[in-house]
Amino acid sequence: MRSPPRPLSPQPPPSRNRAGASDAPAGRLDPRIHLLALGSFAIGTDVFVIAGILPRIAGDLGVGIEAAGQIIAAYALVYALGSPLLAALTARWQRARVTVLALTGFALADALCALAPSYGVLIAGRLLAGGCAALFSPTAYTLAAGLAPAERRGAGLAAVALGMTSATVIGAPLGTWIGGAFGWHMTFVLGAALAAGAALALRLARLPAMPPGAVPRLAERFSPLTRSAVLASLAANLLWSAGNYTIYNYSAVLFGHRLGLDSIAWLLLGYGLGGVSGSQLGGRLVDRFGAIAPVVVFIAVDALDIGLLNLIGGSALGAGIGLFIMAFAGWAVFPAQQSRLLALEPAHGGVVMSLLASTIYIGSAVGAGLGGLLLAHFAPTVPAYVACGIVSLGLGAFLLGIAAARRE
Repeated sequence: MRSPPRPLSPQPPPSRNRAGASDAPAGRLDPRIHLLALGSFAIGTDVFVIAGILPRIAGDLGVGIEAAGQIIAAYALVYALGSPLLAALTARWQRARVTVLALTGFALADALCALAPSYGVLIAGRLLAGGCAALFSPTAYTLAAGLAPAERRGAGLAAVALGMTSATVIGAPLGTWIGGAFGWHMTFVLGAALAAGAALALRLARLPAMPPGAVPRLAERFSPLTRSAVLASLAANLLWSAGNYTIYNYSAVLFGHRLGLDSIAWLLLGYGLGGVSGSQLGGRLVDRFGAIAPVVVFIAVDALDIGLLNLIGGSALGAGIGLFIMAFAGWAVFPAQQSRLLALEPAHGGVVMSLLASTIYIGSAVGAGLGGLLLAHFAPTVPAYVACGIVSLGLGAFLLGIAAARRE
């Protein structure tokens, strides 16, 4: 699942070009938006590539697969929990400066991971990377909205989001192949180079000096959680994410070892293609059928697919199809979840989108911990059945949320 765009505070119209704002012709996207997408691509590659090199990291550092999986959990937890704190700490900073500093820090974090001589140093690098990503992503979406013409603001946001989704199709398979051919350290060198290149490009592009937006008070940030319908919907999203990431984070172990593959780059390509196509179709289905029906259908498909992975994953083709369906269903649900939460809490759009993002990253951390625990103590077939049960529980939570919304 992709890292979602954070909602935006109102921005000055791009046509009022007083501080380096967009000079692009009316109706066209400012080229600097695509540089923000490059930064999003760098971060997305770093997030999704770990699954493909996890066994190599474990073997090289002499740790079990369960311990190796915690490098994913460390990153995800820092992103989820650190995002609101970092937003408050940098609230008075110019957003253009935040993007460059965050990408520079991300590049340094990946360089630290590339040079890591021990497990502890690698964990430290992932913690730093998670914090920098939590700082960059929401700021990039805010800048994109300010740079885009008012009538194409959605296209500007989609362009930055495409950087993240395209990382699953290009960045993760490429990084996995590099890790297999030259060692996992070189995969982090790739991440550092991408982030550093994006930081330099944005620095040279002279992003506009947009005024900082207001940061919600802590009580306001969590006030939607007092509604049972919102709480149930967020809990459902956390469970879906945990179930999917229990499989994706350990796909190299679950499929690579089972099928005797030296690299699962092609399997990750199948996952990426599913994610991109699902994210594109999901929004259109919401416009046609509303927010509830797509969620119910696709999460049911997701649970069934995961439950059948042990059966269909006996070949590279079957495993690729299974990962494609899992990604397609998981990413197609996200626009529906955004639409539903915004309908439930229209006055707190920014807050609920922030909370939705946190559930995805917490779910990733839970999946990393749970998948490693299951692989350490049970047969490799067990994680798929457990993940199927978790996703099914998430569907139940969502249905409870529908009933709660009708009562409220």
